[in-house]
Amino acid sequence: MKPFICFFLFLIIAISGQINAEVRLVHEFYDRIEHAASVLKIQADVEAKRSHLHAQQSLKGWEVFASVSGGYQKSPFAREPFGQFFDPMTRIGVRYPLLGSSERQQRAIEDAATQLKIEGIRLDWSRHLATQFIEENYAAYWSAQKTLLLTDAFLRLYEEGIAQLLQKRQAAGLLLKSDHFEFSSAFEHAQRIQIEFSHHKIQALMRLGHLTDTAVLPFEAVKSPLREISAMTPIDLDQPDLRILRAQIDNLSHLRDTQKWQGIESDVAITGFGGPAIPTPMPPGESMQWGYGGAISVNVRVPLEIVSYRKHEQSRLNSELVSLRTDYTRRDQELQHEFQLLLGSYRQMIQQLQFQQSRLNAAQESMRERYLRLKIMDGDVIEKYLQALNTYYRTVIEFVGAEAELWKLHIRLRQFISFSDNNKLDDHPETAPASMLIEPILQSNQFLLQKQTISNTDDKPIPLSLSFQAAAYVWDSHQLIGQPVWWKKKVATRTDRLLLSLNAQQIAKYVKSPSRLKQFLHDARQRGKKVELLLGDPDWILPDQRKKLLVIIKQLRQFNFDALHLDIEPDQLESKMPAKDRLTELIETVRQAKAISNWPIGISIHPRYLIEETSFGLCLPCAMEDIGIKEIAIMYYSMNIPGIVSTLQAAMQRYPALKFSLAQSLERELGSENSYMHKPYNTFVSAMQQLLNQLHGINFGGLIIQSWQDWEAYLHENSI
Repeated sequence: MKPFICFFLFLIIAISGQINAEVRLVHEFYDRIEHAASVLKIQADVEAKRSHLHAQQSLKGWEVFASVSGGYQKSPFAREPFGQFFDPMTRIGVRYPLLGSSERQQRAIEDAATQLKIEGIRLDWSRHLATQFIEENYAAYWSAQKTLLLTDAFLRLYEEGIAQLLQKRQAAGLLLKSDHFEFSSAFEHAQRIQIEFSHHKIQALMRLGHLTDTAVLPFEAVKSPLREISAMTPIDLDQPDLRILRAQIDNLSHLRDTQKWQGIESDVAITGFGGPAIPTPMPPGESMQWGYGGAISVNVRVPLEIVSYRKHEQSRLNSELVSLRTDYTRRDQELQHEFQLLLGSYRQMIQQLQFQQSRLNAAQESMRERYLRLKIMDGDVIEKYLQALNTYYRTVIEFVGAEAELWKLHIRLRQFISFSDNNKLDDHPETAPASMLIEPILQSNQFLLQKQTISNTDDKPIPLSLSFQAAAYVWDSHQLIGQPVWWKKKVATRTDRLLLSLNAQQIAKYVKSPSRLKQFLHDARQRGKKVELLLGDPDWILPDQRKKLLVIIKQLRQFNFDALHLDIEPDQLESKMPAKDRLTELIETVRQAKAISNWPIGISIHPRYLIEETSFGLCLPCAMEDIGIKEIAIMYYSMNIPGIVSTLQAAMQRYPALKFSLAQSLERELGSENSYMHKPYNTFVSAMQQLLNQLHGINFGGLIIQSWQDWEAYLHENSI
């Protein structure tokens, strides 16, 4: 008992966050499926049925028999006194079953073979169920992990500032008592959720341990992309219980059709015998006489009511067949009904998740609006902000719950569906990463702690979140592809999107042997990372060089990139072409790339091209919108945060159909006014958080760091 208690205490400590957990994907648990107790039990049953089949096969065919007997004989016609004999006899022979006896042995073999087939079906199904249970508990663990991350941040917000702030406002007569009760109850509810999902997390971890027969330590779960389930997805309702019933029906039908000699037991026997004949009484001077012989016999045993027996036996077989076929039809109808119910629930949950996403967007926007009002207005705006915060927390918890339920329904539906490589990934790999969901709470923490600091006339620095997630330009991709260790690097945990560049040698290599790049894209998607193809040669703007870009796009269409990103800046073009013509040719290059690309396309541009006055009268965003470009990354390398925010907000409002991202630099070769490489880590994080907070909007695509290699070096030099 003591080792179990120690492990349980270790589990609680680990889950509470005191032990750093590594990332483990769900497929990493599949190697231990054969160790699940249910699978081991069915494997033992299979071996038992296989041994029984071999035993029945051994009983079929020739039999050896022997007997020893003794008897007394007397001839009633003998007149001499020696007509009486004691007749001992030894017999030995072989027998071969015929007619009904042979059929009975064959029936025993076929019954044993059917039972072995049934146990094989159950073994395959037990493996499937073990896989499903592993995935469901992994999903439960992921849900609990994400919920606890949000809840812990929400509770820390209360403990570190809101509780004291509420007490002061109530004492000053600025807070209604009912509002105070409402805020307190919200955090008490969060405490209950913390206890509930801590228990869920422990239970999921223990079940994973039981299913894999190993000690599973706390880890970081990542939601895997799901295959799309559409009206065209092939449905497989041939479930194990139907296959078992079909095996029983086939066996019974074969028995009914092949048995011709029911009730007639028969065999052919070859017998050898010998023994002495001893006269009684033994005459004087006489001795016993020995003799031997042999015989071939055909034996038949038939009951007197053979006709009645055969009639009723045939009736029994027909009735059992009708029963089994009725069970098969009933179960087939039930499975169709179960599938339709499950599919209906899944579609409803997709709609529910979309509804929750809309509610979440509304709650985020409400917090943003209350936050802006809070900074410039007095009165009860802080209470309104806290109400918006409570609403956001409840909404985000419901959103995570809906996302987890959709994942679990997808797992259960997969037992009825046959996926192929043509099934594309669903649109719900992970609708919103935890880092994005927790950002409004961290923003609240920063602002409320600042309010608390001001009210206490204390000059302590405001705690900052030490990390944020962003995209990154990756120009030296060979350091990532085929190097699994990079996933564990600090920069990898803070990157949610990779703009991956490939040089000419890499393109030729992966076109010829694509497995390595495809595996990298698969691993990235499994970890919730988006990977976009980054192509960045400005010469492709020129009409005579444009074809090279189009050839590359065609060569790489076999790879499942999330998008194509073109970083072909006109200013870097070494040509005497006039500046306005450069922009015109850039637009044409993007248009032709969009026409042949099977990925969404984004581009990187300088902020000057957002303004027609500085782009030679051309509206570059308008042209990109007409072509169908989905994202424009603005490479605004500056420390002037108000200027950046003003420029991007104006563009986002003017072109709401376009998504705008912001590129920031950590390049060492740029000056201190353009690159954060020369700034302390807290300054960099604070600036990025300000940009994320102030640019938050429906068509803001996030931050992109230039570049991944510089970011890695910066984090190495500024370890936190």
